[in-house]
Amino acid sequence: MREDAAAGNPLQPGVGVDSVSIGGPADRAGIRRGDRILSVSGRPVEDLLDLHFLTSRSRFTLRWRSRSGAERERGFRLGGASPGIFPEPIRVRRCRNRCIFCFVHQLPKGLRRSLYLKDEDVRLSFLHGQYVTFSDLSGEEAAKIVRYRLSPLYVSIHTTDPDLRGRMLGNPRAGDVMAVMRRLIRAGIALHGQIVVCPGVNDGAELARTLRDLSGLRPGLRTVAVVPVGLTSHRAGLPPVRPVTGEGARETLDLLRALGKEFGKSADGEPFAVAADEFFLLAGRDIPGRRSYGSFAQIENGVGLMRRFLDEASSLFRRKRWPGGAVPGTVATGRSASRLVSGFLEEFSLRAGARFRSVPVPNRLMGESVTVTGLLGGNDIVAGVGGKVRGVLYIPTVTLRDAGDLFLDGLSPGEVARRTGARVVLFEPTPRGFHDAVYSRNTPGNH
Repeated sequence: MREDAAAGNPLQPGVGVDSVSIGGPADRAGIRRGDRILSVSGRPVEDLLDLHFLTSRSRFTLRWRSRSGAERERGFRLGGASPGIFPEPIRVRRCRNRCIFCFVHQLPKGLRRSLYLKDEDVRLSFLHGQYVTFSDLSGEEAAKIVRYRLSPLYVSIHTTDPDLRGRMLGNPRAGDVMAVMRRLIRAGIALHGQIVVCPGVNDGAELARTLRDLSGLRPGLRTVAVVPVGLTSHRAGLPPVRPVTGEGARETLDLLRALGKEFGKSADGEPFAVAADEFFLLAGRDIPGRRSYGSFAQIENGVGLMRRFLDEASSLFRRKRWPGGAVPGTVATGRSASRLVSGFLEEFSLRAGARFRSVPVPNRLMGESVTVTGLLGGNDIVAGVGGKVRGVLYIPTVTLRDAGDLFLDGLSPGEVARRTGARVVLFEPTPRGFHDAVYSRNTPGNH
């Protein structure tokens, strides 16, 4: 599984060492930052997965090259414990597809460079649940998946019609995804799938046909998330794609309900084809109960987030005693979640003895058709809450990058505080996360 040379420094053998645990086995052996791990027990190390799995054995021999160029070798007997080597970050394999719905191609200009990176890397699928298409999966990569039991993996499927899939991926040479999935499932790899619904392309009868095809891969293919296509106002030069309408969302939900009865649930109660929360919002329908989501395996894909929010809110509101000292405030939210958030804040206000209200913020960065909270920019929040902040301005951390310091458009929470004249408090976007932020426990940050 070669690193993608276009994604980082020129290729070098082995894996670079970013750091070692002080006093750990690797440190005692003389391994230092900047060294390169070349092999473990004679097997070449090409990436962090090789390093992790090969050094998890009870006994192994490590060969490395120091920064000076000298090669050294040392045997370890750790009984499966870690040698304490932290490798350099993965140089991500780039995606070569040009999907008709690719969100990266729809981003406005001028954002951070990292946001424009399209990855197609099974390592990230295993480590972080990112979706891959298997469109150019090599035999070497497939063998490594099986060798190290990289399971579960997350697959962007969209359709099982090879010609249509090639058109949707913008890649007529995309491999046969059904054949790849069958091979991995036979080897014991669990998969979760995703279908991005594009009206007039892979919805309706085509969606039903695809899901029936995929049901034949159960139980190895555990779940399939059905999500509506996301479209920004920055699609110049891209193929025309229609948004999912309220009527289209209702038709898709009706189809999935009928297919759910046809497919049934797995032995452990896992539903097969599950709709993203956004379909229910577009359709104006209530969020289903928790049994509709099984283990919530697709929650990171927006499937069941609102049900989990509602259940956690119910649990929170069963508390009989609430602390005093709540500071009233305003909560910035995307438009799609505003009704849910408003209902929660109304009840929260009664319990806390202080008024909290939400402000639905239009997305000017991506276009007003993008209504999810996580894609709001800092400037969107400043413009959306301007003159409407009462008390503290509460902002969910989902609007910030992982480091928690910048919004998508590069603005910082401190700058938002300065421009709105309000104290900004960040909170994890859950009922308990908001409760802790209001009462200043375990808060991600204040500005």
